[in-house]
Amino acid sequence: MHGMTTALPSGSWTHSFEEDADGIEVYRPTATFAFPPSRKGRKVLEFGAPAGVMAQGAATLTSMAPGPDDRPRAGPVTRLVPLGMGRYALGDGAGAQDVIDIVEATPDVLRLARR
Repeated sequence: MHGMTTALPSGSWTHSFEEDADGIEVYRPTATFAFPPSRKGRKVLEFGAPAGVMAQGAATLTSMAPGPDDRPRAGPVTRLVPLGMGRYALGDGAGAQDVIDIVEATPDVLRLARR
């Protein structure tokens, strides 16, 4: 595929759960993709390095999910630790870690698996 990479994306990506398959979650660019209406609400992932939150250059991930009144609620900012081959550990302050694998990242789609 032209332009396909497993590099860490940046910006805001919204879960396109209708496209999930075989344990792979599909995300589309929040600002430019025309999502179909959904009563379920959509999870959003924000990749970046907010100023003052982490050391300069550190990659971060913030997950947002619909709250009880359907407005998005941001979770804590999580540091992303590269493990190689498109795999990243999500570390929290308590030492617990989840791992995500970037299966595909293009300007139009982000596919990832969670471990």
